[in-house]
Amino acid sequence: MATRIFFLFIFVMLCNRSAAADFKLGLLHGDAEIFSYEISVVQLALNYAPGEHTLEVVSMGDATQERILNLLHRRSDILNVFFTGYSRNREERFLQVDVPMTRGLLGHRVFMIREDQVEKFSKVSTLKDLQTLTIGSGVNWPDTDILRSAGFTVIESTYASLWLMLKRGRFDGFNRGVHEAVIELGEHAGEGVMIEPRLMVAYKFDYFLYLGKDDVERYRILTLGLRRAYEHGAFMKNFDSHPAIKEMIAALHPERRKTFYVDNPYLSDKVRAIPDSYWHKF
Repeated sequence: MATRIFFLFIFVMLCNRSAAADFKLGLLHGDAEIFSYEISVVQLALNYAPGEHTLEVVSMGDATQERILNLLHRRSDILNVFFTGYSRNREERFLQVDVPMTRGLLGHRVFMIREDQVEKFSKVSTLKDLQTLTIGSGVNWPDTDILRSAGFTVIESTYASLWLMLKRGRFDGFNRGVHEAVIELGEHAGEGVMIEPRLMVAYKFDYFLYLGKDDVERYRILTLGLRRAYEHGAFMKNFDSHPAIKEMIAALHPERRKTFYVDNPYLSDKVRAIPDSYWHKF
């Protein structure tokens, strides 16, 4: 009897060890403060998934999203999971965890502008008015294609360069997700820029977690963990209480903004079928 219990104990221990996985989360720009909420979502998934898993946040410095995705695709030792804005190419190229990380906040866009441009934006009353202005957006950002398809004139560059271009008047507004803008404004305080106070553009869009096509076990862990977090109410508790989300709502009042809803024609049927309960509504 004692022998059988011993081997049962060994079997359970082996199962637990095999269930453990190490996650290396590549972080765009390497800015853990800007992405504190997204990091918390990944940790939440691991907390609610079976097994003892570890999370290492890996700064990717100035690497572009495409560079990081290529590293992920080549199964680099540097990272094994990355969150980025949805695109069909990314969905087809990688395993995509079909839970919108920010509940669609990323698809609610405001504009960083120069302080001397407030009057220009104050004259905007229709989508057509807004489309006469030039918008800065990132290279390889899905937002860039979405905004162009909606009739905007978009100027592309790298993230760091877009801030310099904004200050030099190369375009009128730099499009940012609502939950990104408040933190970023703090990082650029005293530089003559501000968040445009009245307007918002909204479309269905978000960050999703991506893994290599053969990384089925980590994909399963993250998917199961996030679904369990929703089932237990932990996902919504984290969303509602996270400082980055609370600060954004208090500072921007997105529910009061004049909002222009535009279509995202690049969504797959699978993403369109994600339940409404996974998407936030102001």
